[in-house]
Amino acid sequence: MKRIRLLVNYYVDCQYPSDIREHEALTFLIVPLLIALGWAEHQPKIELGVSGGRVDIAGFRRPFIRKPGGACNLDDCTLIVESKGFSQGLTYASVQGQTYANQFPNCKIVLMSNGFCYKAYSRSEDGFSNKPTAYLNLLSPTETYPLDPTNVEGALEVFRLLLPSNSFD
Repeated sequence: MKRIRLLVNYYVDCQYPSDIREHEALTFLIVPLLIALGWAEHQPKIELGVSGGRVDIAGFRRPFIRKPGGACNLDDCTLIVESKGFSQGLTYASVQGQTYANQFPNCKIVLMSNGFCYKAYSRSEDGFSNKPTAYLNLLSPTETYPLDPTNVEGALEVFRLLLPSNSFD
């Protein structure tokens, strides 16, 4: 976690935000965070093609498997991650991630991230809300989302939601 925060600080202090594109954030910040939280390297599937596009990361309770003929274990997907570049906002990304998540019946969490800000959306019986469940800024973690402190949890809830054990229940 310390290395991830050091890299975020380097990006903020020494780089133009537009130079930190989606794939860099995904590779050096988001995937390492998932691994630090306990996801095994064989559980996330990077760039999984689905109807309407490609999911940046689909997190599976068991390794992703595609059988001869194309069938795969999509029911094992419990997490969808949509990444954006460092300078991009996360407000409109939730629609994209939730659209993808609706193709996975057991997906519980949709996560939007630009590498240092993370918005997590939990699926309820009614589907996914437009409002995040929890928010994390790696540079300034808080107990609640500063823009909606009454209704949206903070950093600890994002971490809890991203633990693999919580995605498998």
